[in-house]
Amino acid sequence: MAKFQIYTYMFRPVMENQLDIPFEDFQKINVQDSLDRKQDLTSEILDDNKKLKFKFNTIEYAHKMYIGQNGIYVLRIANSGHKPAKVETNFKVMKQENHPSCVVIIDNRKDRQIIAIEHNSAFGKDPSLAVILQTTLRKALQNYRLTLDVKPKFHTSEFWQVVNTSMKLKGIDYVDFPFAYPNLPEISDMVGDYMNNIARQTNSEPTLHLQGQNKESVRLSREDIWLLSAIKACAASGRPILIKPKGSELRKIGVDSPVYEVISDVALNELGQKDFFDSEYKTIVEFLNTIKLVYE
Repeated sequence: MAKFQIYTYMFRPVMENQLDIPFEDFQKINVQDSLDRKQDLTSEILDDNKKLKFKFNTIEYAHKMYIGQNGIYVLRIANSGHKPAKVETNFKVMKQENHPSCVVIIDNRKDRQIIAIEHNSAFGKDPSLAVILQTTLRKALQNYRLTLDVKPKFHTSEFWQVVNTSMKLKGIDYVDFPFAYPNLPEISDMVGDYMNNIARQTNSEPTLHLQGQNKESVRLSREDIWLLSAIKACAASGRPILIKPKGSELRKIGVDSPVYEVISDVALNELGQKDFFDSEYKTIVEFLNTIKLVYE
């Protein structure tokens, strides 16, 4: 079984001119229209395979697109920046070009905004494949006054593990819940109209800061529906929650519990084959349909 890490990509408007175009031309770009069509614009970028270039700094990463239909994209991206590998033949050690690849599955169907990245050793952390994807899509979206963030989903249970440990010791000084700019309805519903309106009116990604009053501990209950929604909204959008236990260092929730899903190796091994769409395409769709908004 192939293992994939699950990410969410969230859009944000660009309100200040960061492009190399006159201010008047920048103002003519209807940012609200771009937000309304954000996923259609993303599909247009991914559909234009001749112009689609995955780049980070000075390196361009080769890719091969296998599927691009109905908002679902399956491609391989090769690590063109990978160092040559040492191979030995007849007692002679030589360096050989080595460009290992990862499968990337993008679910750009309406209100999905999911990216699944194959978990293997082809790419490291500097830069990660998620960063390369984010950089590439940001570059392509800037002419529409849009940007986006590709963030890993995490399990909500990590939050309660840290809370339970902290409360057994000295308690919790404060908790910060960072909310993404509203653009994915299911997550926006969790945050609520008040925070969503603040985000739009102030051009911000608001953070809810819960500080214990009178130097006492913050009280966090599993019975608090609004609190549960706040945790889910952060976990679903990949925004790490910060917890400051009393007398201990700050904890970043969302690092130790990434979300993974698995898919049959057969579906990946048969990419590009003629009869692929008759069988393995359905497997890809079924895989994407199993990915949840929130993971406990």
